[in-house]
Amino acid sequence: MSDFTKVAQLKELKEVQVKGVRVNGEEIALYRFGDEVFATSDICTHEQCVISENYYIDGEEVECTCHGSHFNIKTGENTVPPAAEPLKTYPTKVDGENVLVEI
Repeated sequence: MSDFTKVAQLKELKEVQVKGVRVNGEEIALYRFGDEVFATSDICTHEQCVISENYYIDGEEVECTCHGSHFNIKTGENTVPPAAEPLKTYPTKVDGENVLVEI
């Protein structure tokens, strides 16, 4: 059974930025859109680059600037190669000021 784990405070997350966190051995990238938070794997499926260290955000897409792969932040879907696989996504919720992710 999975549980939600507190990973950040909402005030720590800025729009058009990615915050990387480690939860139960998983590298997670957090993205904020208003009061909503989304979470994906923080490791690009193309060449294992850390997205939160190498990124550009345009709307609902994040680009891993290591090699130019794009992913939809909300669904993890790969939208521009060279990556061929989507990013894993994680359920999130905001409880007051706490950001929680289900692993």
